[in-house]
Amino acid sequence: MKTIRLTESELVEMIQQIVTEKKKKSKKKKKKDRCHRCADQSYGLETSAYKSGAIVKCRKGEQWVGKKC
Repeated sequence: MKTIRLTESELVEMIQQIVTEKKKKSKKKKKKDRCHRCADQSYGLETSAYKSGAIVKCRKGEQWVGKKC
């Protein structure tokens, strides 16, 4: 079994890099667009084929044209 020797400063630097990467990932939260919000109201929060199809139609401009969500 190999042993890896690290200095204290190297270890601290590695930990800081990991923490900053996790912070960056946690901030990247996508906002739902209008079509997704309308589909959530109509079909509920669970994923379904009907909901996905409705989102696609909405983005093409075929569904929920005059509806305010």
